[in-house]
Amino acid sequence: MTIRINIFLELVLACLTLGCGGAFADDKSSTNYLDLRRCFDFSWTRMHDDRHSRAAIMVLVEINGQRGYMQLDTGAPKTALYGAVTDRSGLTVPPQETLKPRRFCSGSYCWALPSLTVDRRKAASDPKLIGHLGLDIFEGRETLLDYPGQHVCTLSGKERNLRVTWSPAVVAAGSLLIPGTIGTTHLDRLLFDTGSGPITVSVFPTTWDVIARHLKPATPSLSIEGHSYDGALIHVRGNLIAGTVALGPKTLTQPVVYEMPENVRSIVARHGATGVVGDAPFVDQQIILDLRYPARFGVIASASTSAW
Repeated sequence: MTIRINIFLELVLACLTLGCGGAFADDKSSTNYLDLRRCFDFSWTRMHDDRHSRAAIMVLVEINGQRGYMQLDTGAPKTALYGAVTDRSGLTVPPQETLKPRRFCSGSYCWALPSLTVDRRKAASDPKLIGHLGLDIFEGRETLLDYPGQHVCTLSGKERNLRVTWSPAVVAAGSLLIPGTIGTTHLDRLLFDTGSGPITVSVFPTTWDVIARHLKPATPSLSIEGHSYDGALIHVRGNLIAGTVALGPKTLTQPVVYEMPENVRSIVARHGATGVVGDAPFVDQQIILDLRYPARFGVIASASTSAW
């Protein structure tokens, strides 16, 4: 989103080398139908309390000869650098507000963004976390997000044997909005946000009150505590819901549903969204973000349909 990468949790990077040890999930899916030259890799980080091993997506990048990690955050309209970190490394210099990258790559995959915003409001605690990759890196193209294989790939249109189930989507105000249904309540503008990794779906209190009759008794362990973009402590209440939840083309049975915390509601509302969907429903699958017109959100067929 515009003023934060990870609204729902505070990230602590457990490891700063790709592919290291137990800090990252390492199971791989088959991507033999892809041209890996059109892909970049990512790693998972855990939440600070170790309750979620796949809390946030980190991408190792190189910008003008300097290396660091950027969080993949489709909830943020634009890619941005954290000036509090990049000023110290010399990549940026105050009061510089933008950077025109000579080279901006992850491995052999490079982006051609004309400039990067320098945001000095974000106080990143780790010197290797230099910014976030926003939704703008996907504009006008069809992109596969391979959660098990830990790849993000631009599709060429020549791929075969992709069994994709599609739902319509809308790109508005720099956000990717997908439809969903919680019980019998239809929500047609859910913000897909990879910056909210452990979140299945988070809804406004008005929706929470409507679905309350379907919620199971409260279980404190399902709630999440973290920090907002400005460092404020937040608490996200979660409950199991009886019945099904549909998010785009995927249906979950009795997943956890979250109530949106007060200090992020205005941000979500400004994007015209009725709720937020994180990575959690899809982490055992591959999905496709098609940001061409008309936009689509696709899930590739998988044997696993359980909620994470």
